[in-house]
Amino acid sequence: MIRLVTFLIAFFSLLNSSFAQQKIVPTNYFASFRANETNVRSGPGPNYPIKFTFKIKAIPVRVINEYDNWSEIEDYEGQTGWVSQSLITKKRTLMVRTSKSFVNMHSKNNEKSRILYRLENNVIGDYIKCLEEWCAIKVNNKKGWVQKSDLHGVNDEEN
Repeated sequence: MIRLVTFLIAFFSLLNSSFAQQKIVPTNYFASFRANETNVRSGPGPNYPIKFTFKIKAIPVRVINEYDNWSEIEDYEGQTGWVSQSLITKKRTLMVRTSKSFVNMHSKNNEKSRILYRLENNVIGDYIKCLEEWCAIKVNNKKGWVQKSDLHGVNDEEN
């Protein structure tokens, strides 16, 4: 009986130490919010206070760290916080982020091509692909090209 108790204590001690050894894993990829409302917390867990809440689905965020079932994200304003991984998806989206009153969405990846839409700041579209200075994006079921410098959700070096 004493051996059994000793074995169980040792087993649970090892089990606890393996959970305690979980570490924050640095990452660097873009994802987007899955839910219409997403709480961003000060730490990786439901007991940490809510820093702010996003009330829009599909906002692109950069995932910078992961811990257990939590991701630390950076938003389009550079703010960081933790969200449950169940609230984000790896589906890529792009958001217009510009100081201009609007940006043009073109039919081809050059400024001389036909303008399909004039997109205001904070418009969100689906990521298709990027080539050098332009990204293909889908907005309202229409595909077109926007200059990469006017978008959040894409790396500068991404082609």
